[in-house]
Amino acid sequence: MAHAVRAFGRNDLIGLRRDSMLRFLVVAPFIYLAVLRFTLPPLTAMLDERYGFELTPYHPLIVSMFLVLGPVGVLGSLAGLMLLEEKDSRTLQALRVTPVAMPVFALYRVATLVAVTTVFVTVAVALSGFMPAAGLPGTAAAGLCAALTAAVVAVLMALAGRNKVEGLAVIRAVGTLLFALPVLPWFLPGAWGLAFGVLPSYWAAKVFWVTAEGGAVWPWLLGGIAVNGAYLILLVRGFARRNR
Repeated sequence: MAHAVRAFGRNDLIGLRRDSMLRFLVVAPFIYLAVLRFTLPPLTAMLDERYGFELTPYHPLIVSMFLVLGPVGVLGSLAGLMLLEEKDSRTLQALRVTPVAMPVFALYRVATLVAVTTVFVTVAVALSGFMPAAGLPGTAAAGLCAALTAAVVAVLMALAGRNKVEGLAVIRAVGTLLFALPVLPWFLPGAWGLAFGVLPSYWAAKVFWVTAEGGAVWPWLLGGIAVNGAYLILLVRGFARRNR
């Protein structure tokens, strides 16, 4: 297993160096961080001075859009394109004659993406300056939910698309559903937001909002793991069956 992980990791680094679009997707989340870090404070001050509008209460919503849901789309698409590249290059077919089973490969891809996305979301929010240190454990929980959703995006692209073009078309088709609708519950009273719980990306945003309010994140974290885990199991099974 360790040998397979080293081989897959070396192949991933080679693929990233060769493809300019993949290299851009690697740095894109850092662009989100820079834009938010250096534009939101002056925008907040300007709106207060000129129009008397207080933007600060909406900071958790804005940060969740850029640094929680944003990396889901970017890093999930990056992993999905790498899977499609492996389909195009017939790497997946080559795995059939190696000791590495397809479920092991799928587990490697999902575990790597979950680890990278969780760490990125947590570090990015910490560097943004919009969450006190006491909220970082809750931010890590939001990052975990976001990472699971990124894995859902990646496997969905690889399962529904036959090549990179079709994979990008898939993420464009479901982009609004996954990354825009989950912000609507912010404006809904009471438990009405739970109606959006069928969306895997809803839970990452909700965990972050609850963290910003100082509430208990565990019920929302468990909900996010359950919903995203259910989607992920179904998609990974379909992916493994199709590439058996």
